[in-house]
Amino acid sequence: MTRKWMRLLIASLAVILLAGCSSLQEQTVDGLENAKITFQGDAEKPNEKMDDINIFIPRGFSIEEESNETNIILSKGNDSFILFINPNELPSSQLYYDLMTTNSNLNVLEEKTFEQNGRFGFAAIIENSEEKYELITSIGGIKLTTISDQQDIADNLEKMMLIIRSISTN
Repeated sequence: MTRKWMRLLIASLAVILLAGCSSLQEQTVDGLENAKITFQGDAEKPNEKMDDINIFIPRGFSIEEESNETNIILSKGNDSFILFINPNELPSSQLYYDLMTTNSNLNVLEEKTFEQNGRFGFAAIIENSEEKYELITSIGGIKLTTISDQQDIADNLEKMMLIIRSISTN
């Protein structure tokens, strides 16, 4: 009798765990919506300064020492995020979006563009390997990328847009 209950308990836990895992489609939809809301919302107040750049760094993220004014490497746990800042591009620039959409080597699973107050932005999910995805968020000449596990797509896209939305220069 105890084995039967144990099997039932294990089967029930397996169902609960599987139900709790979001599918790629759910993560993609939620992530792009999170990025849009963050793009359209108010920018976070910067909490870090690097040379002439003011930036908001969310809790758990840190700036790596080998960073410079145009290439900033952020880390969160074992994940790296690379921030590219092209000071020659305006907030309305579509340079990074055009580069992505014309690259036939990329398998773009989903992307979404945003425009507001003279700013152009986008978020994209690109297949990197069977279980990893390249995420890109961009506003004008600012782009942030990372490689993400499926279950982190929605949260990462939101945090990434939060970071680039906050950037200001002196």
